Amino acid sequence: MTSGQISGPLTKSYVDATDPSHPIQKDLVLYELFERAREKGIVGEVVNLETNRRFTTTEILEKADGYAKGMLALGLIPGEDTFAVVGCTTIEAVNLFTACSAIGVAFAHPYIYTPMDISIASILPNMAPRAVVVGEGISGKICTSFLGFFKETDAYPQSDKLPFIEHIFYDNSHNDRAPAHMCLNPLSQLTEIGMSVSDKQLEEAKKSVKPEYRLHHLFSSGSTGKPKCIAHSHYSLANELLQLRTENLEPMLTMNPSIDEMISYSCAAWVLAGKVSKCVFIPAIKMDVPLGESSKVITQSVIDEGVQYLMIPGAASTMIRNCILNDKVDFPPIKFFLNGAQIVSRGFKKNLKECFQGMAFTDYAMTEAFVIATTSVYDTKEGEEARMQARLVVKPNTQLRIVDTDGEVVDIGEDGMVEVKTYSQLKEYRKQEQLTKDLFTKDGFIKTGDMGMMYEDGTFIIKGRTADAIRFKVLGDVIYPGPIEEAMSQHPAIYDISVIAGSSNDYYGDELTYCIKLKADVVRPTEEELIAYSTTHQVSKKKLREAVHAMIANDSAVGLCDWYKEFIADLTSH
Repeated sequence: MTSGQISGPLTKSYVDATDPSHPIQKDLVLYELFERAREKGIVGEVVNLETNRRFTTTEILEKADGYAKGMLALGLIPGEDTFAVVGCTTIEAVNLFTACSAIGVAFAHPYIYTPMDISIASILPNMAPRAVVVGEGISGKICTSFLGFFKETDAYPQSDKLPFIEHIFYDNSHNDRAPAHMCLNPLSQLTEIGMSVSDKQLEEAKKSVKPEYRLHHLFSSGSTGKPKCIAHSHYSLANELLQLRTENLEPMLTMNPSIDEMISYSCAAWVLAGKVSKCVFIPAIKMDVPLGESSKVITQSVIDEGVQYLMIPGAASTMIRNCILNDKVDFPPIKFFLNGAQIVSRGFKKNLKECFQGMAFTDYAMTEAFVIATTSVYDTKEGEEARMQARLVVKPNTQLRIVDTDGEVVDIGEDGMVEVKTYSQLKEYRKQEQLTKDLFTKDGFIKTGDMGMMYEDGTFIIKGRTADAIRFKVLGDVIYPGPIEEAMSQHPAIYDISVIAGSSNDYYGDELTYCIKLKADVVRPTEEELIAYSTTHQVSKKKLREAVHAMIANDSAVGLCDWYKEFIADLTSH
């Protein structure tokens, strides 16, 4: 099979979407795409709604050259050293990313979670950056936590926990506060230091960058709950951009770099490469605080900036939608919007479509391999049903298969684990050699850990994580948390829900545990109401529904965990 076309109905769950008409370039580096756009005279724009600042791509490239010279003057070694930003919420982070990509110094913008001091001490050593730019972050706490590792009186950075850091710069373009630490330099000084490097030296550094050099570090907890430092190469992201064959697409709205570095930097790179005309970063969102007037700011910006695409993950899209409806804002129609990733319910998509009015598309992606498949090829009314089902199409030049526990490709229509081989897969998990080795099969496929099922036409759907398969032997079926969470999340009182396995037993399977967060100012639903709701929405199997109703008839206050324990005890006693 070539070009992703299926010659006939498939019998096995394997697709090879090799596209010889648009081959992968093995010698390509990211900055080369930026230069190509500049040579063509394509000038895009990056806008940050949080700071009301905007840069053209020409300005970004010029400023990046100054920063790149500064990095060379500091003695950072292309292909070896890393430059990191911590707490930077402005476009300066994009300028620094562009500078690193120009000369082959690896870049990182790690997400710092609470408790911040522990987070910083555990995450930064994965990359060991020699130079760091620190900003206030959304609240200023990141900067305070970071500087807690260094003494105010030291002229140069010295820290037992972060001994690799040799240079610290402060970005005060967001909040104008100058910390007192003597080892801290204003970001502007990085450009001043670079004045000692000539244009010729910079050009030589750019030409020496190799496709296999680490480009960007991303972080993911995956299914382990432990942060993994994922290193991608120039070859990986450059070819991902190369596959976007159109140029100068209409403006898109995306996440602020402080919220989602994977999406935000990808969108910024699209603009720099001339693929998209404008990238608009939304204001930073605090997940537990209503957006309020921000919905009006975002809506007006969509109008003013001519935005036609929303590249915003599902949770943030829902928050924006809710605030738009609450504030009674008239949101303009757009073309496409990202409704989420992997498992997304039909009701969820319909809610967003009513607000944004465009076509919903779903990406199947992972931090280790970027986008793997998408529904966006179904951009016609005839394909709307497939879009709503999130039937995914493997992207060109990618191989995907679904295998059983023995690694054998399963028949069409059977469930199994998704494995993928693509040009955009990670270079490594930094400083985790065994974890990197365990990620791949012997023939080079990534074990995604996702459960999927393929159709005869080569499209497929994702059903959940392999670790999420909650199995009830006595009920004779396999139940995944995803569909249950999707249905129950539509309950008017539920803000969020997670379904996990409690205790496990080889005799009867796993015990379901529901972790529910209620919306503010709602009456807490009873167990009976939640069970009735799940039954109505066909979450429960027939035997499960019958058992639930029988238990409620005997004790209306019984909880799910309680009745299930009694149910199993009764079964095993006979």
